[in-house]
Amino acid sequence: MKKKKLELMLETIKRFENPKSCWEQYFTPPTIASDILFLAHLNDDIEERVIGDLGAGTGIFSIGACLLGAKKVYAVEIDKQAVKVLEENLKKFKCENVEIINEDIEDFNISVDTVIQNPPFGSQRRHADLPFLLKALEIARVIYTLHNAETQEFIEKKIIENGGNITHRKKYLFPIPHTYHFHRRDVVKIEAILLRVEKG
Repeated sequence: MKKKKLELMLETIKRFENPKSCWEQYFTPPTIASDILFLAHLNDDIEERVIGDLGAGTGIFSIGACLLGAKKVYAVEIDKQAVKVLEENLKKFKCENVEIINEDIEDFNISVDTVIQNPPFGSQRRHADLPFLLKALEIARVIYTLHNAETQEFIEKKIIENGGNITHRKKYLFPIPHTYHFHRRDVVKIEAILLRVEKG
């Protein structure tokens, strides 16, 4: 599958019906999601691999991994309303190898080959992305993790402290649309950094 085709398919994924600011729920843009997924695919980190999608939301990374030939995907999502939309999306794409785990990511302890995640950027709660990063470092061999670029130095320090080796860095302009009552502008673009990390 070509990256553009994947992006077009991901465009049709149903989004959050009632996003919650406490969890900083934003839909990862299909252009960014498809780029991250394709990088993982080209690095042989998806096909026939077991994938963890921590904070899966409505499933853009889980479905993308399924479409790119993952053996098994664990979609870990705490929000029951998001899980209902995720279930609809999985049926639409016939992703029978995706298992939804409706729990806090800190309670998820299954080892996986690869984690692909876009955790909260920490705009509402400082370092809200840290539990996601530490859990990924605990359970995965390879990690693709997206963070606010302003926290890059802190995040990289935590990765190294926990035995990770950063192999790739890639920056994106991540659009945050007007979603919550405290948003003032229609769209704000935040610089985000993707890190590919290997353990061991």
